[in-house]
Amino acid sequence: MIKNVVLKPQTTGTEITIIGSRSSGKTTYLASMLRLPKEFQMQFPGLKIIPITDESKKLIDLAKNILEKGTKIASTDAGNEPFYSFQIKIPPNKSSPEITLDLTVKDYAGEIFEIAAEPHRWSELKSYLDDWCSAPNWMIMLTDWETQKDRRVYAPAIERLLTEISERAAVQPALNNLRVAVVMSKCERGELWPCRLDPEEDLFKVRLKNTYQVLKENLPSSRLRFFACSSFGVLSDRPRDLDPRPNRYIPHDGSSAEFNTYLRDINAWKPYGLISPLYWLSTGRVFHDERL
Repeated sequence: MIKNVVLKPQTTGTEITIIGSRSSGKTTYLASMLRLPKEFQMQFPGLKIIPITDESKKLIDLAKNILEKGTKIASTDAGNEPFYSFQIKIPPNKSSPEITLDLTVKDYAGEIFEIAAEPHRWSELKSYLDDWCSAPNWMIMLTDWETQKDRRVYAPAIERLLTEISERAAVQPALNNLRVAVVMSKCERGELWPCRLDPEEDLFKVRLKNTYQVLKENLPSSRLRFFACSSFGVLSDRPRDLDPRPNRYIPHDGSSAEFNTYLRDINAWKPYGLISPLYWLSTGRVFHDERL
């Protein structure tokens, strides 16, 4: 007689540095994930996001106004980047036990990432590089909203940063284990949404060719993975009620879409792919459900 094997709950913790260009949606991403829509709680009973620090609790409070009312928020100030500590409790499935991710995340200003693409400003990066290189995981958020940034900003910035990692690894061997999750944000856009299921092949390899080449040449596949995410999602992805229009509204008042976009239909809010990159960075395993 074969006995059912009971998988014991697991807990793992890590620190993640989030970097990326301006307009890539880093703060909105964190706000969306921490708020956790009701539909996700219904689809995945037992899924919980638990804020630990005051900064995390504040971001949850802000998220309601950011996402539902389009309240403008200030961009992250360089040199004053917040730490967010929170737990993600993921319920068990047929092949995996319940797992708790204890995460500390630091969200860096987009302008700092972009400085890495400007050789004459590299000296401004030193204090940030020391900080970034102390973290075991990087999450790089990009968007192809402005495709010219691929050659002009993304590729040279990432090449500069990975060169720095390679050079420092001689005296910091832990950097040889650095994991890098590269995330295409804002995939609710019509031309990106169908490609979200295989972001490496259908998004990065096609739309950010130079950046993709730099990443593949400088990092082994065991330490590099590509993801797609959307803080807003689409109006409906149900087969019998399909409405793939982005569930976001961008006011046409000349203000920055990065900090003034909000949900078109609050009741239909279902973000996509927010937890998967954090899960891979924490465990080294691919999450079983791409919707998360």
